[in-house]
Amino acid sequence: MNKKILLFLVIFSLFAIPAFSKAGFEFGFGSGYIFYGSTDTKDRNKVLGDTNQTILATDALFLLPMNDFLVFSLGGDAVFDFRWKGSNHIYLIDYAFLTGFKIFPKIGGLFFSVDYALGRRTDFVELDNIDDTLSTSWGNGFKFALGYDFSPHLNSSIAPVLAASLKSMPRGGSRDNLFCVSVKITKHK
Repeated sequence: MNKKILLFLVIFSLFAIPAFSKAGFEFGFGSGYIFYGSTDTKDRNKVLGDTNQTILATDALFLLPMNDFLVFSLGGDAVFDFRWKGSNHIYLIDYAFLTGFKIFPKIGGLFFSVDYALGRRTDFVELDNIDDTLSTSWGNGFKFALGYDFSPHLNSSIAPVLAASLKSMPRGGSRDNLFCVSVKITKHK
C-alpha cells in the first residue's frame, strides 16, 4: 500500500511542480448591487432603506496557468452590505469559496471566467425590536465574470485588472444575485 502512495506522489509531483512554479495570484476590491431573493430579507432591509448603505466586494484568487489561454483559479470572495440608521443596523455578509477557469480568447487582455461557488450569507441584525444573527444554509452557485487584464501577454509583471461579475447563489427557497465591479491586482507567474 505504501508503495502505491509513494508512486502516486512521484507521478503527481512530475505534473504539479511545473504548474505550481508558474502560479500567480489576483486580489481586488470593488462595489456593486445585490438583488436579494428572500421576501424576509427584502422586508427587513426596507426598514432602514438605502440612504445609509455601503457595499464592498473583495476577492482573492490563486492562479495556475494551464496554457496560453486557460488559467485555473482557486480562492474566495466576500460581499459586505452595510445598512444603518441611527443605532439600528443590518450587516449582510456573503462569502464563498471559488474554483474555476479564466479563458483568454487572445483579444488583448480580455477574459471570461466561470467559477463554481460554495457559500452562504450571515446577517447581523440590530433593530429596535430585533437583535439577532442569522445564517443561511450553504449553497452551490456560480460566478461569471468579464474583464480586462492589463499585463502584457500575461507575463510575470504585476498589473491591474478591471472586471465585472455576477454571482448567483441559492438561499433555500430563494436566490441572491450579486453584481460587482472590481479593480484588482494580478501577477501571473
